[in-house]
Amino acid sequence: MSFQDLIGHFFGAFLEQTIVYLLFSVPLFLIFWVIWKKKFQRIRIQSQPQASTHHFKHDLWHSGSTLLVFVGMDLVLLYLQSQGYTRLYAQPDQYGWWWLPLSFALLLFLNDTFFYWSHRAMHHPKLYPFFHRVHHESTDPSPLTSFSFHPSEALVENAMGFLLPFVLPLHIGVIIAWQLYDMLNNVVGHLGYEVYPKGWTKIPILKYKTPSTHHNMHHQFFDGNYALYFTWWDRWMGTEFKDYETRYEAIFNRKPTQEQASMLDAKNVQGSVVKAKVTAQIDRTTYHFEVGDSETILQAALAQHIPLPHSCKRGLCGTCKMHCIGGAVQLQKQGALTDAEVAAGYILTCQALPLSEVVSIEG
Repeated sequence: MSFQDLIGHFFGAFLEQTIVYLLFSVPLFLIFWVIWKKKFQRIRIQSQPQASTHHFKHDLWHSGSTLLVFVGMDLVLLYLQSQGYTRLYAQPDQYGWWWLPLSFALLLFLNDTFFYWSHRAMHHPKLYPFFHRVHHESTDPSPLTSFSFHPSEALVENAMGFLLPFVLPLHIGVIIAWQLYDMLNNVVGHLGYEVYPKGWTKIPILKYKTPSTHHNMHHQFFDGNYALYFTWWDRWMGTEFKDYETRYEAIFNRKPTQEQASMLDAKNVQGSVVKAKVTAQIDRTTYHFEVGDSETILQAALAQHIPLPHSCKRGLCGTCKMHCIGGAVQLQKQGALTDAEVAAGYILTCQALPLSEVVSIEG
């Protein structure tokens, strides 16, 4: 294959992948985020939209750079295939018809496993700025976010598609089917609306397939739900958010559980603010400190050199958001929290005054 052939393939492949990306993402974006936005509000995962035009432009720009990386890797693969280095094949019966569905299932499992561990690794503080920060610019993701990666992350995301053809005999049709499925899964995972049915998390076998809420929570709360296609790695490794199933069902009835209702009551209660003993768990480190009857949790923590996350201290940025898992607090201002987050037990420590003598939070 000559250099001119590669250049021709590059532009053709980039145009082709761009069209596919736009066909998958733009119609769903227009349907759910623009045209029938109010109609689908009832199944919106984050009840109050956080995304803006800035995020949409950001996602489109970085999705374009991601497609350039993907096409570049595909061309290298194409060249190596032409030299006989890969195990790609075109005749469906070359390895038996049974191998086609089996190899597709194997691709899903291997990519799902690789994604979980590489994704979790990219959340390490030393790796995050160089790989994953671009993608997390959108805390309220839309279909346009589905391929919004830094070029370094794009290399990681496409690693299995590049490496596996050297290891496994894979039919070209299986590769294409996998890529289309992966793109659809990515777009739905970033849809921002729950299109899976009520009760999905309770259905045997099917419940292990990640619905839209699963990945949306990852964008919203950051340090959990790392999975791609299936939930089992999060379940096995204990990284699935504890309230995932509760939040999923809450989308369909918008009624908080008894535990969540107590948090709503805590927000509106006119009771007395009290001194409290607070337990805070941050990144697997547990802190214990006391809060005076006129202090917010954040004020008390900082005075005692407890490193709770924070920034503006006015309830505007949401940096100090944590999950109250025990006790009750009163929020002076809801600020950066949505109603759904408050219902799920999330608080802003800079605005939280204890209402019970013992409070437990995690973040």
